[in-house]
Amino acid sequence: MYKVQEVAKIAGVSVRTLHHYDSIGLLKPSNIGSNRYRYYNDEDLKLLQHILFFKELGFSLKKIQEIVAHGFDANFALAQHIEFLRLKKERMESLIQSAEMTLLENAGAETLSNEDRFAAFADKKNGDDISKYKMEIPELLEDEVSEESIDAAEEAEVLVNMAVIDEAAAIEEPEQVETAKPEKEEEDLDEINREGNRIYNAVAALMHLPADAPEVQVEMKAYYTLLNRFYDCTPRMFRGLADLYASDSRFANNIDQHGKGLSTYLKEAMYVYAAALQDA
Repeated sequence: MYKVQEVAKIAGVSVRTLHHYDSIGLLKPSNIGSNRYRYYNDEDLKLLQHILFFKELGFSLKKIQEIVAHGFDANFALAQHIEFLRLKKERMESLIQSAEMTLLENAGAETLSNEDRFAAFADKKNGDDISKYKMEIPELLEDEVSEESIDAAEEAEVLVNMAVIDEAAAIEEPEQVETAKPEKEEEDLDEINREGNRIYNAVAALMHLPADAPEVQVEMKAYYTLLNRFYDCTPRMFRGLADLYASDSRFANNIDQHGKGLSTYLKEAMYVYAAALQDA
């Protein structure tokens, strides 16, 4: 059996990601100890490998959850992963060769025809094969903004929503895990929930002001800073989260508990802040 920090280190993912997968039912540990520590077995790690394969190929967490929930042929899935990766490898090798030939031409050691110059980009067979694969695996590559926004929103909601305050009780002893962001969950989860709800309440009290009012934008800065403590939230992703907060009932209903119409107002305020970041 493996503790959550050990799985994170083996798989190269963050502890936060594993907690999130558990919270949405995508990858639940096989055992929860009397100390409330999560324990994973080898079968759990095999499933995690498939999840990471699907993520690498562009599936959203929602789509992966649907695939896993309905059962899937693991060997068939692996064969499909291998085939698509092989096609991508051929594509990359062709592009590398093209770049190397261009480098030689620039050094005066090679002369390229225009046909050679664009051969990698005009490789219709490889492109058709990849397109065929995409057709056989529906929704393989979903919209980039939607993919980033939905996954980020789900993770942010797990951290900010008061419904997961009890996660703090399940935090295990800290270990060094290599992740994109340092893990400080033991000290942060209660604070994150408190700060997230403080921001919601503060913005709800300011809804009589325009969304670009300085008082409102101070809270947007605090919210943006809060999200960036757990993942790199770009202005583009911040706008995507705003869209979801207003349009997805899962988020809108929760946010509107702090004030009627808050989710729509919050969207406007987040858009203003994201625009200011891009203009800076």
